[in-house]
Amino acid sequence: MAIATVDDIASGIASGLVYPFLKILTAAKAVGSFQSAWMGTGYPGAGVASPAYTAGAGYTCDRTTAGALGQTNGAVQNWIGKIAAASTVACSILVYDRLWSCSGMGFALGAKAVTTPGALPARITDSGVGVRAFVEQFVAAGAATGTLTLTYVNTAAAAGRTGVIPVVVSAPVAGQLQPIPLQVGDVGVSQVTSANNSATWTSGSFGITLMKPIAVIPCAVAGLASSFDWAQVLRKIPADACVQFAIMATATTAATLFGEAIIIDK
Repeated sequence: MAIATVDDIASGIASGLVYPFLKILTAAKAVGSFQSAWMGTGYPGAGVASPAYTAGAGYTCDRTTAGALGQTNGAVQNWIGKIAAASTVACSILVYDRLWSCSGMGFALGAKAVTTPGALPARITDSGVGVRAFVEQFVAAGAATGTLTLTYVNTAAAAGRTGVIPVVVSAPVAGQLQPIPLQVGDVGVSQVTSANNSATWTSGSFGITLMKPIAVIPCAVAGLASSFDWAQVLRKIPADACVQFAIMATATTAATLFGEAIIIDK
C-alpha cells in the first residue's frame, strides 16, 4: 500500500530495512569544498573510477554497482524513513542518487566529446529535473587555471546548453567534486555532450558525474550522531537507485562518516 497517513510511515519504519554505512574519505581540498565518498573505503565498499569518456558505454550505474548502498528494491515504493548519522569532522552529509559518470578527461586545453553518452537511467522519468553536474576527481591533479565549460542537453531536450565553472580549483585532490552551474533557466541535465578546458592544466585527469539529490544531513558537532526522522528526510528512493554519500567540508581533514538509514517500502 502507498503512504496515506502518519501511521503508514510509523509501521513502515518499524518493519523497515536498516542499512548501516561507514565511509572513510580522503582529505578535503578546502573549507566549503565538496568531497565524494564514492571511492572511500568502508561499507558499502569502495567504488571504482567510471569508464573513460571515450568508452561509449557503461556510464550509468545502479544499486548493484560497487560503491552503492545496495538497498533492496521495494515491492511498492522505497522511501528513506529515518537516518542517524555522524562524522569525525563537522560537515554536511549529502545523499545522492548517482546516475551517470565518465572519467579520463585530460587537462589539455580544448573540448573532450563524450562518445555515445546515452540517456539517464530508466528510473529517472522526469527528463532529469533536479539532476546536478559535477567535475569529479578520481585521482589528484596538478595546478590548474581558467574555466571549465560543460555542454549538455537540458530537461526540455534542448542541446548545446552550457554550464561554466568560472575559476577551476587548482590542484584538486582525489575525491573532490566541483559543482557545475547550469545555464540560466535550466533545471537539470538529461545528457552530457562534452567538457572544455580554457587552459592547459599541469597534470592528471577528471570526470563528469551526474547526480540527483536525495537528502542533506547536517553534522554540526564532530563525533556526535544526529537522528533525523521521516518529517525531515522522507524521500522517495527510485527502484535501482545508486545511493552514495558526499560531504561539504568544514576543514581540510579526512572525514569518516558513519550511521544507518532505515528504508521503508510503502
